[in-house]
Amino acid sequence: MILNIVSDPRSGGAELLVRELHKLYLSRDLNSKVIFLSGSPYDIGSNEEIIGTNCRSPFNIFRIRKQLKRCLKQSKHNLTVHAHLTWPLLYLALATIGLKNLKLVYTEHNTSNKRRKIPLVWLVERLIYRRYSKIICISDGVYESLAKWVGLRLSDRLVTIQNGSRIYQVFERLHLAGRKPRLVSVGSLTFKKNFATAIRAIARLRDEIDSYVIVGEGPERNKLEQLIRREKLGDKVELLGWSDSIEAHLRAADIQVIPSLWEGFGLVAVEGMSTGLPVVASDVAGLREVLDPNNLAVTLIEKVESEDAWVWGLQAAIDNLHSQGPKELARAARTQAEKFTLEKMADQYLEVYREISQSQKQRCSKSL
Repeated sequence: MILNIVSDPRSGGAELLVRELHKLYLSRDLNSKVIFLSGSPYDIGSNEEIIGTNCRSPFNIFRIRKQLKRCLKQSKHNLTVHAHLTWPLLYLALATIGLKNLKLVYTEHNTSNKRRKIPLVWLVERLIYRRYSKIICISDGVYESLAKWVGLRLSDRLVTIQNGSRIYQVFERLHLAGRKPRLVSVGSLTFKKNFATAIRAIARLRDEIDSYVIVGEGPERNKLEQLIRREKLGDKVELLGWSDSIEAHLRAADIQVIPSLWEGFGLVAVEGMSTGLPVVASDVAGLREVLDPNNLAVTLIEKVESEDAWVWGLQAAIDNLHSQGPKELARAARTQAEKFTLEKMADQYLEVYREISQSQKQRCSKSL
C-alpha cells in the first residue's frame, strides 16, 4: 500500500500534486490512499480521508498512528508512507516511533522556509529527517539547499525527482488586436508568492492591461486587499479565492504571472504553458529549472522584489505577445510544458519505493 500524508486538500501545489499522483496510482490498480490533516469532507475523493480540523494540532500524531496501524493490517505489513510539507513531516516521524514494517519517504517542495532562520532548529530537523529512508527533492535547487541543511551524514538519502504536472489541452487564444491582455496568477496568498510586488507593478501598467486575476487563498489576503484599495485597482485586480477550475482560469488569460520569492518547482508554470500561455516569472532556482530563458514564451525577472523589474518584464511580455502573436507563443510554451509529465514522475516515485523495499529485505536477510 502507498499512503500519502499531506496538510489539506485545498491548499497549494504540493497538495494538488499528491492528489493527481493518487489518481494515477489508482488508475494503475495500485493500492493507494491519501490522508489529509485537515479540510472539508466535501473536497475529498476516492480513497481519501480527513483525520482532523487543524493541520498543526499535535493530536494529529495520535490520529496518524491509528491510521498507520489500520493500514498495516490491511497491507499485510507492506506499507510505504509518504509525507509532504512541514506538519506531516514532523507528525509522521513522531507517530511511527516503535512501529515496524514501515517505509518512510518525504518530499521536500521548497528551496527555503522560515524554520531555517531559527537558531539551532537544524539540530532538531536532522533528527526528524533521520526517520526517513528517502527524501525526494523536486528540483536541483531544492536538493542543493536541503543537502546543506541536513549535512553530509543524511545527504546520501536525498534524490532529485522533478515534479510532473497535469498537461492540459492547448487553447487557441485570440490576437491582442483591439483589446488589452488578461493576466493570471495561481498560488496561495502567502509572503513567498510576492503578489504585492506584482500588484504594485500592475498599478503602473493599469492602462496597458484588461485585468489581473489571482486564483488562491491564504493569510496575506487582507494585506493584498488593502493594497488593491490603496492603488485603486478594484476594477483591475481580483483575488478570486480557491478554485477547482484552474484550467478554465488559465485558458481565460493571455499571460501568466509568477512573482515568487522562492519556489521548489514551477508546477503552475507547467500547467499554464501546457495551455499555450506565455509566462513572466521570477528567476529563482526552482522556476529556473522549469522555464528555459531561451524559450520564446518565457520572460524571467532577476530582481524579484523590484517593482521596476516587474514593470519592465510585464511590458516586455505584452510587447512580445503583440509582435509574435498567440499561436507562435503557444507552440513554444507547449514544447516546454511537455518535458514534465505526471506519468514520468509517478514511475520515478515507484522506483524509489521499490529500492527502499529491496534494501530493507537485504538488511533483514543479512541479520538472519
